[in-house]
Amino acid sequence: MLPLIKNNCRIILARKIMIFMLLILPIISFSLGLLNVSSQNAKMNIGVVDHDSTLLSETLTTLLSEDGSQVQAVDEKDIDDRLLEGKDEAVVIIPAGFETDFMQVLNPDITIRTLKGQEITGSLRASIDITLSCLAQLRDIRQPESAQALVNAMKETDARGFQLKEQSITPGEINHALNFASGFLFYVLSMSMLQATSLILEEKHWNTLGRVRQAPVGKFTFLMANFLTAAFFLALNLLALFILTRFVMPVKTTFTMYLLWFFFGLIWIFFGIFLALSVKSRAIYSSIIPIVTVVFGMLGGCFWPVWLMPTFMQKLAMITPHYWANDAMTLIQKGQSLLIQRTDLLALTGFLLVFASLGLFALRRSQSTESFV
Repeated sequence: MLPLIKNNCRIILARKIMIFMLLILPIISFSLGLLNVSSQNAKMNIGVVDHDSTLLSETLTTLLSEDGSQVQAVDEKDIDDRLLEGKDEAVVIIPAGFETDFMQVLNPDITIRTLKGQEITGSLRASIDITLSCLAQLRDIRQPESAQALVNAMKETDARGFQLKEQSITPGEINHALNFASGFLFYVLSMSMLQATSLILEEKHWNTLGRVRQAPVGKFTFLMANFLTAAFFLALNLLALFILTRFVMPVKTTFTMYLLWFFFGLIWIFFGIFLALSVKSRAIYSSIIPIVTVVFGMLGGCFWPVWLMPTFMQKLAMITPHYWANDAMTLIQKGQSLLIQRTDLLALTGFLLVFASLGLFALRRSQSTESFV
């Protein structure tokens, strides 16, 4: 088996694209993820249509710009043009009677229009809700007679240094940059491991039947050699990540994180073997890789938080290994053990067993060596 592994390594190292996919791309994607140190409140260009034109609506407009976003008043007839031209990421429409409804403990309906989906409306809506919630609490405590009195109370509270501090009761602290980097790594690992198992189809294409007949190499031995080759390059990736996070870009990582990344890579090695045994050509295999990896990465929360997606997509995300791997990464950073929180571990193990079983089924389906290579 060792000669087969050496031969597979030579084939991989002889192609520059394979070296890039298996060794360089995971490191680059993880490094770029670590460089993402932006806060959760992204700076945006926000347009405001104020139909109320009262002190409280102007105060809300001012508060929207405190995170660095560019906020400016726009005409309602220009909303569509500004959104289409990309001048504004979103437009907030404050209805008439906003101040009156708010002071009467009603819920004014603030409309947000955007072309960029729920990732924009979700964060902006959360910012507005937090602002109004703080004002509502201050209104209930002070019970001001007018909006002017409420605004004065807010300024007085700020002047006294009143601050709201959120403190986690769990011992761990989540590094959002590491979470983002890990999500990118999950996506790239799925793609690179599928590339590694594509050697099975390469052997089919190169017509290795004569070589297999002349040498005492069975189908299972050949597949095991491909599995060990992919696992070897996966281990090299994790070793490079350890050096990167230890000496080049210091970030707190644990041994459990590396086990999670390795386990996730094994899942996609088994899936790649099953796929290589099921399809008939390298062209079909290559066309399936981006569809599976990109769609699963998007659904599983590798590119953005799952909570930004619609409810039905959040439920749909549970069919992807990426969802459970990202959730496990969050639990590890919180200091929780996956042996205690078994749901993620059981889900990932289930994916591993399913893909391994499908691979064995596809292998047994081939009745002869000729049908395999």
